[in-house]
Amino acid sequence: MKNLFIKLILSLLIFSCTSTDEIVNSKWTFIACEGNYGSSNGSIYMINQFGQLDSITGIGDVVQSVKVKDDKLFVIVNNSHKIIVYNISSDGIALPGIHVSTNDSSPREMVVVKDKLYFTNWNTMDIKYLDLINYKVNQLVKTDGLPEDIINKDNKLYFTINMNEDYSSSDKVLTYDLNKNEIEKTYNVGKGPLNLAFKNNDLFVSNTYYDENYNSYHGTSKILDNESVIIKDYGKDAPCGGSIHNIENTMYRSAYGGIVEIDENLEFILNNRLGDFTQSEVYSIDFNNEKLYFGLTDYNNKNEVKVLDVNSKIIESFNVGVIPGDFAFWNN
Repeated sequence: MKNLFIKLILSLLIFSCTSTDEIVNSKWTFIACEGNYGSSNGSIYMINQFGQLDSITGIGDVVQSVKVKDDKLFVIVNNSHKIIVYNISSDGIALPGIHVSTNDSSPREMVVVKDKLYFTNWNTMDIKYLDLINYKVNQLVKTDGLPEDIINKDNKLYFTINMNEDYSSSDKVLTYDLNKNEIEKTYNVGKGPLNLAFKNNDLFVSNTYYDENYNSYHGTSKILDNESVIIKDYGKDAPCGGSIHNIENTMYRSAYGGIVEIDENLEFILNNRLGDFTQSEVYSIDFNNEKLYFGLTDYNNKNEVKVLDVNSKIIESFNVGVIPGDFAFWNN
């Protein structure tokens, strides 16, 4: 009986160890950490489903944005003028990846549509695309000014023109019809359009611009389904960030150290705020799988990611690379 008991205990231990070993990571959160401008200390930090942190450092000058499509991670490195493509697996990303030059274009933001990655560029003032079959870069269309954010809906690209060629504030959002291969429409949405997000068929735009003394102004605009435009300017030194978010079909604007719900007239609903941080340190925000991700920085020693639940409670905190500026998510 004693020997039988010992064998039973050993079999349970073996089963327990085997089961634990068989748990394979199935999620990655990728964080684009810009690094210091003029340096090459941009990095990608990665968090797996168990809360374990890994990183790839020294990948270039200003890691601008990241995007996941299927099992690939696309990384735009702005001041190194390149796009890096990594394969993703449960173990992480495969190095060294494919490095594609954009020929000094100063790439910014991107969107993947079918077998092409479209991205905005400041130096060349255009929209280019990376062909994901042969990894060649081509120009799609020239823009009258510096394009910033870009998104896709119904095979149409929507992109903001944040500044004119002379760096004065622009006020335009453009649409490009990929079926017709032409600019379809131009909307005037108020100064400094930055980020874009749809709610049903209404397109919301965050606005940020500066006067000649570098005073900041913020606002929100909305292009309605009937193509009319609503513009709300919050004024000088409003406590806002640069982003707009659709979270479970409720619109939020980055402001007041978190994100604040906005109503149909683009006014803040202050009693519905998620996140409570120092506004000047809130650099980036994203939402995935009922979690909010805040990238916080003082541009020096403080570089953190805070993960919040839907009740605004901090559930995880990570020290990451310099200036965490964008997020992307992978699920196996």
